[in-house]
Amino acid sequence: IEIRILDVAPGRANLYARIRGDGSKRPLILLSHTDVVMADAARWSIPPFSGELRDGFVYGRGALDMKGTAAVHVTLMRLLKRLNVPLKRDVILLAVADEEAGGSGAASIIKDHSDLIRGAEFLLNEGDVAYVKNGKLQQYGVDVMEKAALWLRIVASGPTGHGSIPIANSSVNRLLNALERLRAWETPISVPPAVAEGYRMRAKQQTDPVLRAAYANLEQALQKPALRKRLLADSTLNAEVRNTFTITGLHGSEKVNVIPGSAWAQIDARLLPGETPEGFIAKLRGVLNDPDLKLEVLESSMPTGSSADTALMHAIRKVAAKRDPNVLVIPTMLTSSTDSAKFREVGITAYGFEPFKLDDGELERSHGDDERLSVENVRFALEFLYDVIIELN
Repeated sequence: IEIRILDVAPGRANLYARIRGDGSKRPLILLSHTDVVMADAARWSIPPFSGELRDGFVYGRGALDMKGTAAVHVTLMRLLKRLNVPLKRDVILLAVADEEAGGSGAASIIKDHSDLIRGAEFLLNEGDVAYVKNGKLQQYGVDVMEKAALWLRIVASGPTGHGSIPIANSSVNRLLNALERLRAWETPISVPPAVAEGYRMRAKQQTDPVLRAAYANLEQALQKPALRKRLLADSTLNAEVRNTFTITGLHGSEKVNVIPGSAWAQIDARLLPGETPEGFIAKLRGVLNDPDLKLEVLESSMPTGSSADTALMHAIRKVAAKRDPNVLVIPTMLTSSTDSAKFREVGITAYGFEPFKLDDGELERSHGDDERLSVENVRFALEFLYDVIIELN
């Protein structure tokens, strides 16, 4: 298999591999990232980087996010080559660095090696999964759009002094006052098309007649105060229909008896398609209501989406129907963000789809303690995506 190692930064590299088709159809990219988030070994039942196989599960940081998928993609490439599958499309594997830290690996592919992906039509990446509830497969989710990340630092300044003499307009007090206004802010509701379609498809699965009717027309349901309160109690649905923000860090003085000259908070905001970072920041300044606060942008991107009516979606639906005839394939919006956004911006249809059968408990292990992925899920995802490639071919 044709491969290249592409340097991104000292000690950081991307893997590129390609199997050539006859060129009668445009290429498919299999995208994964090789970096992981940190892990506190004291909170794990096994060493977090051991990759230990136990009770039918591979345990380790990255098992779900996303070295499990990377392993599936690599094995797919080996199978296609070993079985000498006749391909109309080139199949390109990209395993990139630093997705968890700004996406410099994917960015370098687009900026410095655009020739390697030129003309690609489709891309499969991390994102949605096959959802299980009470041991029963509920749906296959395919994310066709995602919110954008806007990471901010809010900095307040004020007079310094000794902690024994309170100062009303200290940096910490000004920051806390602003954050209280922020915490009380209810951002407007807006239902993206993919979200509306996804809930409409799920409506028939609801045994509760109220939810069945609400899901059938989510935008209309959210206009009714009592029903809106019930629906938005679902934290996932809430994040799917509005811009969100989370206060994730606070910093003031290093010494307990010193009033600091500055204090800051970090904010993780996620923006719906149709919103811009500049527009959200303008609204945020109005809510904070303190013109002397400084807002620093740590990371910013634009929301992106792809059509749900493509040959790739049709292939996924066809394979799912063969394996699970009564299970829906539902287009979704990812409430976080991935490297898919960077490739959508250059005209590639990108879907987040990892056909692992997971319930909420397993999903919560991603970025959490004792992250794991079952061997059976690895096998199932491998077989499913192999069939998708054959259908797409």
